[in-house]
Amino acid sequence: MKERDLKRAYNNVLAQAISTSQNFLFAGNRFGDIFILSLKELEKSTEEPPSKLQVCSQGSDLDINCLAFHRDFLIVGAVGLIYGLKWDEEEETLSTKRAWEIKIPMQVDAVEVPDVNCLWLCSETDALYAGCGDGIIYKINLEGGRVERDYRGHTDYVHCVVGHADGRIYSGSEDGTVRSWSDRQKIETSISEPYKDPKLLRPDWGKWIGAVAVNDDWLICGGGPRPAIFHLGSMQCTRAFDFPGRVHLCDFVDDSVIIGGEHNHVQFYTLNGKLEANIPVEHTASYSSIWQMNPFKFMSIAGFSNKLHILKDFRFLDSKIELYGNVLGDDVDTEDGEQQDEDASF
Repeated sequence: MKERDLKRAYNNVLAQAISTSQNFLFAGNRFGDIFILSLKELEKSTEEPPSKLQVCSQGSDLDINCLAFHRDFLIVGAVGLIYGLKWDEEEETLSTKRAWEIKIPMQVDAVEVPDVNCLWLCSETDALYAGCGDGIIYKINLEGGRVERDYRGHTDYVHCVVGHADGRIYSGSEDGTVRSWSDRQKIETSISEPYKDPKLLRPDWGKWIGAVAVNDDWLICGGGPRPAIFHLGSMQCTRAFDFPGRVHLCDFVDDSVIIGGEHNHVQFYTLNGKLEANIPVEHTASYSSIWQMNPFKFMSIAGFSNKLHILKDFRFLDSKIELYGNVLGDDVDTEDGEQQDEDASF
């Protein structure tokens, strides 16, 4: 099997990010490749996906686990390190050299370098929070390029970290807990264990938490346990969702909730648990979704497949973008199944 065919068959996109200008989408995979998509081209195309994709290789030995974007830098989380790549908006080019690099500290009793599994950026303070495979969350000051503090309490991999407007952060872990943290305290401010709720427990799939999201008043999380919504003030479960698979992504989108994971659909629900949209996906598992409301409405869903699934109204699948194309160029699938040869190959 040729390398390109191998990548097409086993592509796994774990991370996506949108540039500060909201004009470009970046998607990173387990083969160490970063794909760059112009959202302006996507916006002006009413029926067909864009015809041009760039790719920037980070090396075949580097897994891209998570991405974030800050000012004019794409931030990459990999195994044991976080680094920044300069993005030139005018030239539409991503630097091949790392502008800066931060290594995750090795713990005394560690037997392997920890993965950087998730990133959450607080743009107001220039602080980056990294959830890692050693069960620790690291707060990194991007101006100084140093680890400011760590948050210890999880006893297994941290899969997700998100922030709240009041300064708290929330994390979910393989240990089955959702914890909240504050810079004013050394330990977690609260611990929730969804798997202990009989309504949420799914014994065959374990207790791990794969995704967490928060808004002003609510928190949603899921993994092995059934996805559910909790009131932030009391951390009481108010509603479970009927998503049938293991959960790897969830988010609040406008007035809805999106949930995805190991299932052939990504689903949108109301906050009351009513199914609003059932989006078919070709992923073996969906691991990443990213969206914006302005300057135009757009969402990309990615996972274990060679395609980005594009939604423009969050209720229907508009198109699928092929990432690795054939040797003559990249193929783009439209929703009716037609294919086109791309203008550019890589």
